[in-house]
Amino acid sequence: MAWALCKRCGCPVSWPAKRGHRLKDYPCPKCGGSLRRSTHDEAVEAMAKHGGFYDYYIDRWISKKSYEELERKRREVFEKILKGGVVIIE
Repeated sequence: MAWALCKRCGCPVSWPAKRGHRLKDYPCPKCGGSLRRSTHDEAVEAMAKHGGFYDYYIDRWISKKSYEELERKRREVFEKILKGGVVIIE
């Protein structure tokens, strides 16, 4: 997952940084402004201000609460793997 912020309004955006995908081809979903690359930490700070982020992978707005719940679950699975536990992927 690659992160970007709108140069105009500061809206955080997740976009697919794969071959053939250019950041300049993705406008800000809120104001239509251009995006600039950002770090994960910058995006999390902007999420607090905007209440979430737009995900171009699934073309929808993700609330900060939903994002934090997903991150909590990912951390739990990761910690279980590090402790040698078995993880069943559904």
